[in-house]
Parts: sequence; C-alpha cells; structure tokens
Amino acid sequence: MYEQRHHQADSPQYDPAKAQQLLRQAVIDGRASNWQLSATSLRDAWRADPALHLAGQGLLECAAQLVATGRQAPSPDVAELAQGFISVIVCSIYPARLSRLRTDLERELADEAWELVHIDDAQSLCEGYARGLARSRGELVVLCHDDIGILSRRFAQRLRERLAQHDLIGVAGSDRLTGPTWFWCGPPHTYSWVCQPNAAGWLLGLLGSAGPVIENAQALDGLFLAGRRNALLQLGFDATTFDGFHFYDLDLSWRAHHAGLRCAIALDLLLWHASGGDFQGSWRGYAERFQQKFPELAPVQPAAPFQPGTLLCTSADHIEPIYDWIAHWLSAGTRG
Repeated sequence: MYEQRHHQADSPQYDPAKAQQLLRQAVIDGRASNWQLSATSLRDAWRADPALHLAGQGLLECAAQLVATGRQAPSPDVAELAQGFISVIVCSIYPARLSRLRTDLERELADEAWELVHIDDAQSLCEGYARGLARSRGELVVLCHDDIGILSRRFAQRLRERLAQHDLIGVAGSDRLTGPTWFWCGPPHTYSWVCQPNAAGWLLGLLGSAGPVIENAQALDGLFLAGRRNALLQLGFDATTFDGFHFYDLDLSWRAHHAGLRCAIALDLLLWHASGGDFQGSWRGYAERFQQKFPELAPVQPAAPFQPGTLLCTSADHIEPIYDWIAHWLSAGTRG
C-alpha cells in the first residue's frame, strides 16, 4: 500500500536554492526522456520549495509521457476495506446534474449495496444533509455536490479503503487551517487532485507534494465528504449558524478534527468538479459567522495564492494512470 504522509507543524527549513538545482536536473532528465528520474527531481524540488507549483505541472507532464508510451505505475496492495451499506446524499434542484451524477454512481457502485438520497428542497446544506442523514440507511455516508463526476475506476474500493482507516474524508483540504478557506494557509499544507472539465478534455490538478492520503486533516472542501455514520451523527450539522450554502464543510471538518476523529484527504478518489467556488456575495457574511464561532481561526495574514500544477489531458482513459504515477512518486522519498 502507498505510504500515507502528513506534513508536521514543525517543518524543516526549506531550501529554494536546492530546489532550483533539482529543477534544472529535472529538465535535463526530461530532455533525455528519463521521465522517472525527472519526476524524482521535481518531487524533491517541490519539497525543498513548497511554493514551486511548476514542479507539480512537471510531475503531471512526466506521468503523461509515461502513460502515453503504455507504462503503468506499480500497483499498491489493497488495504482493509470498510464494510457496510453506502448512502450517497445529494442536495440538488438541477435534474440534469443529478442525472449525470447518478450515471457515474451507478457505474462505479454497480457491485455495491448502496442508495442515492436526493434532497430537492434543502433550506441550507447543513439542513439538507441532516435530513438526508436521518433518511439514509448506510454505515458509510457520502455528502457531495451535484456538479461532480468520478474519474477513478477503483472508486468503490478506495472509498472503502479510506473509510476503514478514517472517520471523515474529503478529496481536497488542508492539514493546517488558518483562515476562512481550506487553502488559506497555502503550501505545504494544502492538497488537491481535483480536476475540471475543459472543452478540449480535462484540466488535471495537482496541489501538494505528498499523497495519496494526507492524515490529520483539519479542513476539507465540501465538494465531496464521506464519513462513518456514527461520526456524522456525533458531529451533527450546525444549521442555525450556517443556514445557507457556505461553511458547512469547514465547520464540520474543523469540529471533527477537534473532536479527535480520524480525518484525512483521500486524493486518489479522483473527482472532477465543474465549479471553482463562489467567494463573493453571501460567502463574506458566512465567513464572519465562521470566525465568530471559531475566533482562533481569525487570519493573521492574507490568504496564500492558490497555485496548483495543471495539465490538459484530452483522453479520459489516461487520467487515472497519470495519477497512479503521481501517487507512486509522492508516496516515496523524504520530505523537505
């Protein structure tokens, strides 16, 4: 199984000069088509300078080159699988979005015992998810947006693997929350492999130089959350404070972290998301509510730039093999 990594708060000193040296070596190896050597240098460069987001783009390019020539990353061992019925809860007022998501779920959960719980009149996501949880039957519960899709063909296996070891998981988030967005702290504490649909194919994303599982998460993005039923019942949803469609996710994951639950970012569930997030309008009012509820999270510095590595991929069949290489490289080596 791929090694699971967590960035410690007492990070070593970084070395931008070393990062540039490694980056130059990666370019030399890439020009010689030594893609694995190039990827190793890129990974180590990113760890020496976490702000070097171009290293993430380079890793995706190395992986794409290997996949294009038919080379596959080594397969990890299958870990323990969580048992139980799966409930997927979605709040949606858009039939077309729901239908498209249902198609993906039916494909990926075809061999599973599962249900889709649709809430079509949610007053807020906290209220809708609470009602959906009460209506659902599953021991394993997914809470997700309606504008996502599944790119992995091992989705069910990975969902069960991650929930065997954790109480609450997401696909993007941070192991250090310092403000009103999960990515406020910036690198090296923020992680995402979420992709976006593009007119020419898919825009692959790579944020963070570790993976595929990041332990001890403090903040999870709400596009996709999954947890054990007893953990979600223990936490509940604060529909009084968050009576709209923002901050239900940070509230839930921050409280889960402080309750001592096992929280993680499961990057290799491999989802795409059709939205980049809305941080205008009502978001600001809910940000004030969030900071009033958790004054310890009042930011002491501006939000860090959100700069993932990206790569346009025109073949959906190549996406998971590309990320298999990413998981192989980022689960190895030493950080910093």
